[in-house]
Amino acid sequence: MMLFRRPSSSPSRWRFARLSALLASIGLISAPVPARAQGLDYRSPDAAPPAWGQFAKLVKYRFEEWMSADEAIANRFRASLKEANGTQDGPPASLVVKAWLNPDGTVERVSFASFKDDRANTDLRTVLTRGNIGEAPPPEMLQPINLRFSLNLSK
Repeated sequence: MMLFRRPSSSPSRWRFARLSALLASIGLISAPVPARAQGLDYRSPDAAPPAWGQFAKLVKYRFEEWMSADEAIANRFRASLKEANGTQDGPPASLVVKAWLNPDGTVERVSFASFKDDRANTDLRTVLTRGNIGEAPPPEMLQPINLRFSLNLSK
């Protein structure tokens, strides 16, 4: 019976993993626990390079522009939010969008807290991912970019 599958990495790494597992099995060391990121992928806006903040402002501006555009999907998205505004299942007062961008300035993906209306979720995702910001993200900029939008919805 084979307990270990040889990883594709170096032989010394495989031997170390096998030895660690053996020592853990007889109680000489505790089993390894996967390491978790300790916030290394986040910087407060005050500590981030100025170019990052400027780019984030540009992304937010573009997203606001796309959400307010006079086109079918954006209009339907805004109408669904206005219709649900003030109800128990209505939209929140603000929306946080996490955005990942490709090196060419296109939006790779976005994530946000879901609305109760699945169509609104699909429409917002479509509106935000089909465009190009117009610039490439600054070198080594951490992603996702976290953006907060106020949803000023008046009936």
